[in-house]
Amino acid sequence: MSNRESTSRVVVVNTLAFAVSFAVWVLLGPSTRLIAKELAIDPATAAAVKAAPILVGSVMRIPVGMLTDRLGARLTFPLVQLVGLAGVLVLSFAHGLTLLVVGGLVLGMVGTTFVVGVQSVSSWVPAERHGFALGIFGAGNVGTALTTLCLPFLNAAFGWRTSLRVSSLALLVSALAYYAVIRNANGSGEKKSLGALLAPLSNPRALRFGLYYMASFGAFVATTLTVSDLYIDGYGVNPKSAGLLATTFAVAASLVRIWGGKLADRHGAAKVMTAALAGTVVALAPVLLRPPLALVVLLVFAAGICMGVGAAATFKYIPQHFAGSVGTVGGIVGALGGVGGFFLPMLSAWTTSHGHGKALAFLPTVLLAAAAASVHALYEARAGQRATRPAGALIPSVPPPR
Repeated sequence: MSNRESTSRVVVVNTLAFAVSFAVWVLLGPSTRLIAKELAIDPATAAAVKAAPILVGSVMRIPVGMLTDRLGARLTFPLVQLVGLAGVLVLSFAHGLTLLVVGGLVLGMVGTTFVVGVQSVSSWVPAERHGFALGIFGAGNVGTALTTLCLPFLNAAFGWRTSLRVSSLALLVSALAYYAVIRNANGSGEKKSLGALLAPLSNPRALRFGLYYMASFGAFVATTLTVSDLYIDGYGVNPKSAGLLATTFAVAASLVRIWGGKLADRHGAAKVMTAALAGTVVALAPVLLRPPLALVVLLVFAAGICMGVGAAATFKYIPQHFAGSVGTVGGIVGALGGVGGFFLPMLSAWTTSHGHGKALAFLPTVLLAAAAASVHALYEARAGQRATRPAGALIPSVPPPR
């Protein structure tokens, strides 16, 4: 088998396994209403149970990324999927709050597969194609839309417990297939000291990339969770139509990561990131003024395109600057993006409760994207100054540019 065939196989298998994992990661979204009704759980507790896997899957990306740098993706990816499988099974047998919470927390681990796949794909694909390949892989988060579309029908036909057990079977098949097909690239999975694994945690560049991912992927998650409420409560759209619009947004923002990665390969991550962050602000800011519904739908869709492109550009950066620590740095960046997706909806709820309408739900996202765009512009300006400085000129002490 040629090297190109091996690389293509790695991208395809990682993308499919990631899509399965992300579909399972959000299982509680469409199921919580049924579970809460059967187990007599109050709405506030049910909302916390539903959010728990998202938070765990985001925060735990850092240690799982470090583990991937040490063990390699071939072992780590299926291991994490099997842990998530155990969580799903615990949930399916829950008859009270305790098992529900434990199962949800363990299930959240499948959300860490993102950073494992990033390490695997980037270790096999040549540097000049990192953006495109990681864009394809990142498009696997379309699995979330698959769950929101299909799981309600499975729940209605077979009940939520059987639906969860079917999902656990999908995870098992995916884990076994991944281990059978994927191999670690040469140099991947080398044993590193704890100090070497921890070193990127103190690097400000990694945190800066994390900010960009919060303003792209985190904003995407938050918009997916809140835009239906805007359509329903702010414009009187019926729930089914609002759900369809939200699903269309999620699918488009996921698949556009492929194109965004290709753009980053061709024009560089810096230029693409500038356009993506600025575009998000320009598209969402007018929504705060509550324009007509047709324009809101168009603007939100445009913002989703920018978010997907920005997410792809972020992961073009990481292998360029942290070739030996892609798992760890990807974990930091992925964790910050996931945490943004967890907290932005909460800030949106607070904003709308203290403001004058559902349109203000996007205010935290606009402010975050504007802050990320400002930081990016500042570093790019400093990079440009350094590039044009005459040889031998004194260089002031400033943080290292990108």
